[in-house]
Amino acid sequence: MADLIVIFGPGAVGKASVGQALAEKTGFRLFHNHLTTDPVAQLLGWDHPQFQDLSWSLRMQLFRAALADQSHPGVIFTFVWAFNVAEDGEQMAELRELFLSHSRRVRFVELSADLATRMAREGTPQRLQMKPAKRDVEWARNYLLHAAEHYQDQSLGQFPWPDDWMLIDTEQCQPAQAAERIIAQWPALFAATETA
Repeated sequence: MADLIVIFGPGAVGKASVGQALAEKTGFRLFHNHLTTDPVAQLLGWDHPQFQDLSWSLRMQLFRAALADQSHPGVIFTFVWAFNVAEDGEQMAELRELFLSHSRRVRFVELSADLATRMAREGTPQRLQMKPAKRDVEWARNYLLHAAEHYQDQSLGQFPWPDDWMLIDTEQCQPAQAAERIIAQWPALFAATETA
């Protein structure tokens, strides 16, 4: 039965890398946000007026399907959460309520790293492989600068569900170490699925 781990933080903070390490250790399935945004962008463009709504609708359909599958091991979802954009908070509340309404557990992992570190991570082989939209490295780095100027991409101590939240500085630990910290924080969540 599908429980949910949401890994969030700014671009290039390591969400997919930590999520992949956590998936390998637990058997949960990684569902990084580019799996829905990239197809919509490919067909309609990043600036299409329906881009956000279509991406979110597609995600919610997939989450509902995972919840309907009694054998599903669990979901690791990555998300860039702009805390100064009301829609992002509303979407996270909707997603949390969806899983809670099915008696599933929801936990949030916030990742942090400074801008210089994140800029240096653009163009790494894993990032380019998992996220085709980031293959224009100059564009990706410019977008990180733009996002840093316009969005509050960290909770800054104001997370709405603090009992189900943890913060990890990805400058201080590798993805496998971060995954181990997540497992140690909520061992009961992974007891039935842990693979290593």
